[in-house]
Amino acid sequence: MKDGQASEADRYHLIERRILGLSSPGIRPGLSRMARLCSLLGHPERSFPAIHVVGTNGKGSVCASVDSILRESGYQTARYTSPHLEHLGERLTFDGQPLSPSIWEEALDQVAGVIRTDRMLSGDPPSFFETLTAAAFLCIARGNRDFAVIEAGLGGRLDATNLLGKVQMTVFTSIGLDHEDILGCGLEKIAREKFAALRPNVPAVSATNGAFLDDLADQTAKRLGSPLCLLGRDARVIPHRTGKRGSSFVLCRRGFSPLELSTPLLGKHQVENAALSALACLGLADEGHRITEVSIREGLKKTSWPGRMEIVALDPPVVLDGAHNPQGAEMLSRNIRALWPETPVSLVMAAMKDKDLNGMLQALSGLGGDLFCTEVPGM
Repeated sequence: MKDGQASEADRYHLIERRILGLSSPGIRPGLSRMARLCSLLGHPERSFPAIHVVGTNGKGSVCASVDSILRESGYQTARYTSPHLEHLGERLTFDGQPLSPSIWEEALDQVAGVIRTDRMLSGDPPSFFETLTAAAFLCIARGNRDFAVIEAGLGGRLDATNLLGKVQMTVFTSIGLDHEDILGCGLEKIAREKFAALRPNVPAVSATNGAFLDDLADQTAKRLGSPLCLLGRDARVIPHRTGKRGSSFVLCRRGFSPLELSTPLLGKHQVENAALSALACLGLADEGHRITEVSIREGLKKTSWPGRMEIVALDPPVVLDGAHNPQGAEMLSRNIRALWPETPVSLVMAAMKDKDLNGMLQALSGLGGDLFCTEVPGM
């Protein structure tokens, strides 16, 4: 690693430590702290058009794909995702590139000043994610972005990102069991929390999550007057090829010609994520934005999202993936078996203590190799 890169990573690490020092510990659902913080900062969350991406699995991949399509369409973009793989700077990009630490530091100076001087926030500080998100919103507001693609942190209804004021499209990825201690037990409670991110009269697209949850999404959207495009009902995917270089597929919409697309992201689940991304951008095009089928096709081809079914070596094969719940682990197991059907696969695994370890291990148990358990550094 070059010296400049190392020093930049160190600066990101210092920024992360500073945010931790400003924030209250743990996950604390609720919008009161974030709403007050944003108000005192001049409401940066209301100053940029946003695409809000909500769900359990696939949010990051969809954010990366939508961001790539928008850039291919000629827009200046911001993309805000979590968590990061190597350093905090990955969480916010402008036109696909991390911001310099100095931009983060300037925004954080303002956030820190508000927290320290406000009686309510100094007595009840925002969480790490709330502080980080407020700083990110400031960066985006000052960056004069055409669009910001924003990933929800946890849930939807009480997530800090749900204060966004100019949402143009809401995207719902697949919904599974995760964070039940916070969102509630069972898929219905989790789905209700996430579908609460629907906004009146703002279009939305959603993955299919089974008949009951699809009906729940549809009913919620109709009540709010939010036009909903449901994958599997209003559009369908015809897979063509899935392999070690990605997947190709055909996206079919009612009343439109079939659209041949491809994604370099590996795994059958990435076909659905790419289709959702395309549908979201087609919906934006229907609203008058300058997005074409060509820019959608080329944007998907150029999508990059490290650490998600990423092949980092071929002989022997080494794959990195961030599956962190039973649904994600099951999909990882299926994808590995599809690519290497006869090969016993050993796992090196780490997980945080709030994860469903038994469910994840059960999903991965059919891979036939050894299991090596380690720890997440700093957790």
